Amino acid sequence: MRLTAQQGAVDSFNKNSEEKLAFQLYPNPMTGNTLNIVSDHTGLMTVLIVNILGEVVYETTTYEHFITPNNLKAGIYIVKIMRGGRQGLGRLVVP
Repeated sequence: MRLTAQQGAVDSFNKNSEEKLAFQLYPNPMTGNTLNIVSDHTGLMTVLIVNILGEVVYETTTYEHFITPNNLKAGIYIVKIMRGGRQGLGRLVVP
């Protein structure tokens, strides 16, 4: 178990680092309607895009390494990817 804190606030909490899924998003900031997902892992994945209010604004399950989340408003989003019992989080900026 790992807990990291910065100036009295919890920065991250990771119960088991082996369950973490590493990935990258590009372009980020997002331009156009296609978001590419770069990961060493292959197979079926579920992608969630969550706004700052915690609302899921996009959800899909796919084998592809790109998604087309149309109609995202300008803002900062959290992207959660789940694949094979692992999950990872990333930040997406839409200008």
